[in-house]
Amino acid sequence: MEFLQAKDKTLTKRDFCELLERVGIGRADCICVHTELFNLGLALVKKEQFLHILLSSFREILGPKGTLIMPTFTYDFCRGRDFDKRHNKSTMGILTEFFRRQEGVVRTDDPIYSFALEGEGVRDFLHQARTCFGEGCVYDVLSKRRGKIVLLGSDAVGYTFTHFIEERAGVGYRYYKKFSGKIIDEQGMSRHSSIWLFVRHLERKSIFSLEKQRQILEESENFKREIFGNAPLVSIEARGYLEETLRALERDDSALL
Repeated sequence: MEFLQAKDKTLTKRDFCELLERVGIGRADCICVHTELFNLGLALVKKEQFLHILLSSFREILGPKGTLIMPTFTYDFCRGRDFDKRHNKSTMGILTEFFRRQEGVVRTDDPIYSFALEGEGVRDFLHQARTCFGEGCVYDVLSKRRGKIVLLGSDAVGYTFTHFIEERAGVGYRYYKKFSGKIIDEQGMSRHSSIWLFVRHLERKSIFSLEKQRQILEESENFKREIFGNAPLVSIEARGYLEETLRALERDDSALL
């Protein structure tokens, strides 16, 4: 069934699945998907059906032993708000919000950088780390399971994994800041909680350079890229992403600035 038009071409679910396989996504993979869907083209079906086709494509390629993860960041504690896991919407695009509301999908407790997950080994990702990107966080588990970062719709966003690496490296241009508030769980029960975030020193040079991060990934041949519709589809192996970027930061603390 054709569900997307890009310029003078129409695309089907099979076209999308074939491209996922071409960038290295396969059975039993563990993937974290970042999206910018409006760049893809013109949807030929209603919004909910369009989103369902994308989700079912990921599920079909991953199979029953795969794990699908999407960011559902809210930044609530940073904004002085309580984090309601049921009702506070993802700020990371319509597919991530659609996904988190699906039956069987669970959401992590991080009141700043939460994720929605389904599939094999989801429990491994539900540990509440002391810091947003510290040991035991979603990105830490993703790298240990040799998972992949998938960018759909843009190759210029979706590099939050870099913040996990910056914390692992202990870069000098960031410092820990504590945020507190209430977390309201799926049963409506609330509890007070605090979490630390490795934030930028605003008075120092600390702006992340996408170009430098991309260069590290491309030079290590860890940046598989195809075009779906009008926009990129990218796959990046999380373990390699971590190791190559750590090496760059060991050589130069400002390698990503």
